[in-house]
Parts: sequence; C-alpha cells; structure tokens
Amino acid sequence: MQALQTQSLRRKLVIISLITTGLTLLLSNLAYMSLEYYLSRHDAQNKLSVLGEVIAKRATTALTFNDYDLLHTNLRTLKADKNIVRGCIYDENQQLAADYRISEQETACPKLLTHLQSSHSNNFSQYFVIRLERAHIGTLYLENSRQDLLNRFNQFMLFSVVILAVAVVLAVFLANQLQEVVVRPMRELSNTLQDIMNKKDYSIRASKESNDELGDLVDLFNGLLGTVEEENASLKTSEERFRKLTALSPVGIFQVDTKQQLQYVNQRWRDIHGMDDPEPSLQEWFDQVHPADLVMVQQTWNRLVVDHKSIALELRLVRRDGSHTWIHLLAGTLHDRSGELLGYLGAISDISELKAAQIQMEHLAFYDPLTGLANRRLFKNRLDKSIKSVLRSGASVALMFLDMDQFKRINDTLGHDAGDILLKEVAVRLNATVRENDTVSRIGGDEFTILLTDVHQTSDVLVVAEKLLRTLAKPIRIKGQDIVTTVSIGITLTPEDSTDVNTLMKNADLAMYRAKELGRNNYQFFSEDMNHSILEHLALEKELKEAIQREQFTLMFQPKISLFDYHITGVETLIRWQHPDKGLIPPDSFIPVAEETGQILEIGDWVLEQSCRQISSLIRDGVLSASTKVAVNLSAKQFTDPDLADRIRNVIDISQIPPQCLELEITESTLMDDVETAIHIMQEVKKTGVSIAIDDFGTGYSSLAYIKRFPIDVLKVDRSFVMDIPQDQNDMAITAAVIAMAHKLSLEVVAEGVETEEQLHFLRRNNCDEGQGYLFSRPLSLGQLHQFLRENEHKRQANNYQI
Repeated sequence: MQALQTQSLRRKLVIISLITTGLTLLLSNLAYMSLEYYLSRHDAQNKLSVLGEVIAKRATTALTFNDYDLLHTNLRTLKADKNIVRGCIYDENQQLAADYRISEQETACPKLLTHLQSSHSNNFSQYFVIRLERAHIGTLYLENSRQDLLNRFNQFMLFSVVILAVAVVLAVFLANQLQEVVVRPMRELSNTLQDIMNKKDYSIRASKESNDELGDLVDLFNGLLGTVEEENASLKTSEERFRKLTALSPVGIFQVDTKQQLQYVNQRWRDIHGMDDPEPSLQEWFDQVHPADLVMVQQTWNRLVVDHKSIALELRLVRRDGSHTWIHLLAGTLHDRSGELLGYLGAISDISELKAAQIQMEHLAFYDPLTGLANRRLFKNRLDKSIKSVLRSGASVALMFLDMDQFKRINDTLGHDAGDILLKEVAVRLNATVRENDTVSRIGGDEFTILLTDVHQTSDVLVVAEKLLRTLAKPIRIKGQDIVTTVSIGITLTPEDSTDVNTLMKNADLAMYRAKELGRNNYQFFSEDMNHSILEHLALEKELKEAIQREQFTLMFQPKISLFDYHITGVETLIRWQHPDKGLIPPDSFIPVAEETGQILEIGDWVLEQSCRQISSLIRDGVLSASTKVAVNLSAKQFTDPDLADRIRNVIDISQIPPQCLELEITESTLMDDVETAIHIMQEVKKTGVSIAIDDFGTGYSSLAYIKRFPIDVLKVDRSFVMDIPQDQNDMAITAAVIAMAHKLSLEVVAEGVETEEQLHFLRRNNCDEGQGYLFSRPLSLGQLHQFLRENEHKRQANNYQI
C-alpha cells in the first residue's frame, strides 16, 4: 500500500482495476474448481458404493462355499469400469480370497486385510462387509483411480487461466478508458491551479466538460477561486489601506518575528528614533534606550517573549544627536488563526511634549511659581509622611510658620514687583539656612513654612530659628533702596503637640500670631495655653452666634468734651455683651473673634443702627444739640463691605438722624492695608454726608503722603501717647506734632485716654480740640448719659466746671 501511494493516479486506477479483476476471477475460479472437484469425487464415491454392494452380494454365496473361481469371476466384472484399478475380497479370517488388478503395474492386494488397511493410496477406496444373513463372512475392498478427476480439473484450470488473461486485458483497457474519464479532468484542474500559482491571477477558471460529480467538483473549484479572488482583492485593499495608514500614522509601528528580528517599521518609527537605516535591527533599537530605562525595558520585553504578556510602558530614547525622546511603548503577541505564534506587533508614540507638560503641571501642582518653593499641597504631603516616620522612629519633627512683618507696606510703597523680588530673596535665604532634607514652602502671600526633620532636642530648633531671624534681618537691595524686613515665627513640634497635619498647621499659625503680638521679629513655641485659647475661641464663637440671635448686646456712650469751653461735642458708642452667665463682657474680649468669624458684620450693623436711633432721639428731644456727633467704630470687614454706603444711607433714613451728626471711626491699620481702595471707599461714604475719623492714630504705619489724600475730618490721638504725659517727653513731642500737623491739614484732633489734669493742661496748651477719657466720664448707659448731660450743662452755665 505504501508503494501504491507514491504512484500516479493513472497507475493507481490501472493497478486497482487489475487487482480487483484478478482477485474476483481468481476467487470465482477457485470456487468453481472446488465445487467441480467435490461433485466429481462425490459421483465417483457413489458409483463405487453401488458397484461394491452388487459385488458384495454376489460374493456371499461363493465365499460361503469357498468357490474362489466364482469370486474371481465376480471381480473380473470390474473391467467394465476402467477407473476401478483394484478389487480385493477377504474371508472372515481376513485372508485374501480373490483379487483384481486393472494392470500389472498396479499394486497387488496384500495377503492380509490388516496390511491393506495400514497401506496408503492417493486413489478413492471403500470397504464393504460381506454378510450371510447377519453374520460377517468377509470384506470387499474396491479402489477407484483419481486420474480422471485430475484430468477434468486440469482442463478446467486451463480454461480459467484463459478467462483470467482475457479479463486482465479487458481490465487494462477499461482502466485506460476510466483514467481518461477521471484523470483528464483532474489533470486539467491541476494545470489550471498551477497556472494560477505561476501567474498569481485568481481570475483564471477551470473549464467544465460534464455534469457529473467531476463537473460539480469543477463548479466547487471555480467557486472557491471566486472566493479566493474576492478575499485576495479585499486583502490587497486592506494591505494598501494599512500601508497608507502606517505611512501617514503619527504613531510608529513595528513588527518583530519569532527570531527577534524586525520585520517591518513605518517611516514614523524611523523619524522618532532618528534612524535612516532601511532595515534596522532590534539590537540597534535597544542600544538607543536610555541606560536608566534599559533594565526595565529588557525585563518587560522578556515577559512579552517568554510569558506572552502585553507591555505598556514609558521610556526614554537617546537619539544619535544626544537628545532625549520620551516614548510610550505598546506591544503584544501576534498569532495566526490556529493560535500559532507569528511574532510581536507594537506601536510607539512620541510623548516628549506631553511629558514636558506633565512635568510642568506637576511642578505647578506642587511648587510655588514665583519662588520655586514647595506649595501648601506638597508641604502638607511631606508633613504627613514625616509624621508617620517619626511615629515609627521615635524622633521629632518641627513645623515653623513664618509671616513677614510689614510686607504690605513694602508692596504699597515700592510696588508689587518689588514685593515679588523681596519674596524671591527671602525664599533663597530660607533655603540656604536649612538642611537639604528639610522642606521650605510658600503657602500664600508673605507666609512661609519650614519642616525640620530628625529633630532630637528643642535646642536644635532654637538654633535654626535664631539663624533665620539673623539671616532675614540683613538688608535687601531693591530698586536702589536697602529694605530691612523681619519675620515672626511660630513653632510647633510633633508628636509632642499633635500628630494631625491640620492641627499642627493651626498650632504653628497661632504661635506665629503670638510672636507678632509680642512685638514681631521673634519666634514663639506653641503651648498648651494656646490650645486652651483655641478651645475658648471656639466656645466664644458659638456663644456669639447665640448672643446675636438673642440680642444680648447693649450700648455704652463715652462723652467727648471741648477742651476750650468743656461743652459736650459728641459721644463715642461702645458695645458691651450682657452675657447671661458671665455678666458684662468688654469688646476687647469678643470683637477679635467676631472679626475673624465674620460675625462682626451683623454686630456692626446692629451697633450702627441702635447708636443712631438712640442719639437721634436725644437730639430730637433737645437733650443734645443739633451739632452733637455720635461716633461709631467700623471694623475692617465693615469698611471693605461693598454695600457700606447703602447701609449708612439706610440707617440714616430709619433713625432720622442728621447725616452731619454721624461720625464713623476707622483704625489707621485698616486704611493702610490697601490705600487706593480705602480712599475710594471713604469718598463714597463722604457722599452720604457723614464725617470720618481716623482712630488710634500713630499706632500704624501711615505716611503723610496718604494722610493728606484721605477725605477725613478728625484725627484721634491714641491713648498710648497720652497716658505717659508728662512723664515721657517723646510721647509729648509726638502728640504736639500730631496736633499741629492735623491743624495744618484742617483736621480736628481728639485725644483719647485723658485721665489727669496734667494731661488736660498739656493738650489745651497745644490747642487740642477735644478730649475723651475717665477724667471727664466713664462709658455711660443711655440713662446715665441723660444725667451726665444735665449736670455738665448746669456746671458749664455756672461757669464753675471742675474736674
């Protein structure tokens, strides 16, 4: 069978036809020959049986009387059948009684029957019992020749061979005819297919010559060719489209085979790598990977090759000109339909600009754009990590909160560009003062924070704080001027003070404000007292909210006296909190909290309206003259309220107070926060007809250049300058200068805190217009003010005014 598989179809058809025909005829002839042999033998056996029975009956009498001649005569009747070659009769003693041979060449009958039975012969033979009645008196043996049967068999075999030969010839002829019918169409199909393969032309078709199964095969073949042609056309279109897309693609595309050889790269891939080589190798590609990324790339590529895991990573390439290019690499395995690995397909994108933008965005997200320092977000992140670290190590971390003193003044006098230069220089000095592992950040405006790590004792922080104060106190040259700036520093430690980021920030902030309260240009540590103050602050804020809702506030009035004739020129309204449990609370205890929480707006509106209502009623009743002024303090938040002028007009309408009888007191520090805006606000307020006074004059940092531009009517000399008169010559000189300056600017002067006659006499000698203090009167309730006004008028009319 193996040899048959290597033969051509034509030979296979001939061989199969011959084998089929030969085997069929051979089996048929064998069957016929076997049947003929069986039938001939059967006939011979039957004939021999009949003949033997006849002779046995005839030999009964002769054998009974021992008539041997008759026995021989009976046997000689066998001559009539030439196929009987031998006959033998044996008596009851198995002795030979008579015999017969067709010729002398035949073997004679043996003397004993036992010898005959032990001999072998190729002829047919039978034994017949000779009986007398039922007694066994002898045995007859007849032997028939096979030669006639063999002759017939040989003739039949000869005939079969002739038939087989004729059949083989006929089979060969029919096989040749069959192969013409079957093989020729197959050959034509083969030739057509060969032609298609040589020409790569799938439009060629096989010709159909019959409508049988071979014709159906041709139809299927042509149908398959049509499908292949369509698929090939579609594939060519797809390939052309793919090549155009890859040629125009902004993404570099590459293909690697299973032997780690680059099979295809598009032009964009070459452009990204800066390669002109038409057939670059994979090793050349890896050679361009940045050394810092090479190990990562090799490990990732090995996972792709060994484990068939897709990869996606960012890496840097070193181009031939030495420049770096950031790329994003995507790659995965490529398989055929059966799942067999064909290679690896991937794409690269140039993300250099995106990476630069990302780095810039990250820098903007974590660093201050002006100074380059860490911003609040990055600082809090590092503080949180440092807290977790010290909890494990047992060390400490110090948080320093720095606020520049008088930065607003520098911004206003020299401009914001000068302020930016100052902030940059301060940032440089801060960075130069601390260690590399410490963090300096600018969290907004003129506020900085410093994170000191690995602090083992408080003295280490003290050394840094003192060094910072000395470094920042050195003059900074800006626009041709030497600027001296100082900072106030608040310090808190973790884990001693807290382990919460927000709490630590708040602690340091409170410590910084404490440093400012103590005179600036110093540092203060956060303490438990400060924490207690925070809790009180929160409780006070809650109680203030209830006080506003329940109207627990009351007004006090402190008279202002003319220092020339001692008549009442006006009153200053002072607020008190009538607490249900704590009693009367002065404003210094709750106004700062109200300012910080924004509750001062509601409180200020109430004070303004109630002051105008109560004083207006006194003016209408004639208790106060029509020229008397009620002075109401405005907080910083009230002053910057865009609806301030409308609120004033509304209060004047409601209270029916003459506008000229209302005087608004504004602190000097409030005006100096933003001078230009303050001037604009005061101009709007002046349009309502009310007067404006600067309160606490001399405690701020105002400039005469601004004072003359302010649309004000009154300067109030702060009590800090009056209280040491006549002991402090400097205070006396400053007070005299302020009075003289105010008069030169056509402003009235009110001295606060007048408590002694020496102070009164000094102020009168320097032509101070009005005075206010305990020497004249303490703050009074509305009823007490009625009584004070009557008594003061009686004394004045009697010209007997005594302090």
